Amino acid sequence: MFLSHKEEPELQEIEIKDEAAAELKRRLFAEKVKLSEERSELDRVREKLEEEKKKLSEEKRQLSRETAIMSSRIKALQESAEYERKRLKEDKRMLDRRRKIIEHAYSMLESDKEQIRLKYADIDRQKELLRQMREEAVHQSSESRDAYKEGVFFRGVNSAVALRKRYKDLCRIYHPDNMCGDKEIIIKIKEEYESLCDIFGLSSKRA
Repeated sequence: MFLSHKEEPELQEIEIKDEAAAELKRRLFAEKVKLSEERSELDRVREKLEEEKKKLSEEKRQLSRETAIMSSRIKALQESAEYERKRLKEDKRMLDRRRKIIEHAYSMLESDKEQIRLKYADIDRQKELLRQMREEAVHQSSESRDAYKEGVFFRGVNSAVALRKRYKDLCRIYHPDNMCGDKEIIIKIKEEYESLCDIFGLSSKRA
């Protein structure tokens, strides 16, 4: 069927509209495909974010556990440090007491050493005095024996007090228990003393 001249523009217009619609459809389809791809990409991003969120949540729980463990360890270390501090303080107190005791002991030791030194010095003086006394006793014994031969044990005695003192000194020197003791001389001294007691008016029993 042939169209008239008047109908041709309408056909062209319809064809143009169909082409535009088709182009529009193509564009819409392309946009739909693009949106679908973007949606898929968004879904992948969302899944990735969910995974990251889960991972971060797990890391957060792990950090919380580690924080709790570290807090417990820190608390234990603080308690241990406090205990050690108290123990060191007590040890320091004990060491100070021991140091004072040792210092006191050293002081007592030095005092004892000084006392021992003084005692030794006193012993030395006593030894020297004893030596001198022995030498004097030996010398006096020798002189007295000579005097005994001459009968002058009480030479120079001019009073009853001096006589009694001389008699006691002679008895102390010549007593048999002494180093220079001589029983025979003691007997002679006593005889001479008794004879002089009569001269000075003394009783020989009182001596």
